[in-house]
Amino acid sequence: MIVAVRHYFNTLAPDWESKALPAPDLRERLLEFGVRRGDRVLDLGAGTGRLSRPLADLVGSEGRILALDLSERMLIEGRGRCDNRFYPLCADGCRPPLAAGSVDKVICFSTYPHLHSPAAALCEMRRVLRPGGKLLIWHACCSRRLNDFHSGLEQEVCGDRLPPAAELAVLVEKSGFRILRTVERPQLYWIEGAVPPQNG
Repeated sequence: MIVAVRHYFNTLAPDWESKALPAPDLRERLLEFGVRRGDRVLDLGAGTGRLSRPLADLVGSEGRILALDLSERMLIEGRGRCDNRFYPLCADGCRPPLAAGSVDKVICFSTYPHLHSPAAALCEMRRVLRPGGKLLIWHACCSRRLNDFHSGLEQEVCGDRLPPAAELAVLVEKSGFRILRTVERPQLYWIEGAVPPQNG
């Protein structure tokens, strides 16, 4: 299954930027999430770097963007569009090759439904975040609209479903996060959580 999904996204990579669902105000949303200069951010499902580019501007020269994607062709396309703060990692999002507590923030933008083992992925997001680090699961539309869109796509992804935000927030909390904010409306799906600090 993973091989088929990788192949599917590899074939889309050259035209991905023109075919992806529109997502306005990326920079403003990242500021709202609290991305800061010097942050080390895991962009999980980075694709061609659509989010990595505004991230790089915000983290500055002191920060780093760890751009993880299952598709090597997506990352190659992204590398050509981003600067040297874009550090590509071709890997399964359910098994990120990163040390525990090594990142400040994890952003899963327009990716969660494509993770083959969502519960395992959440545990890994929790593992790689430092104490006090933050997670964002974000889409530019609600679960109903996204699921309708996916249902019309190719076999490899037509069954990929995003649960309602309230339902997913419960799973995020069970994975060890403190839920900070849950929003679902037609043009925004946003689950924000934090790893508890070491002192509780």
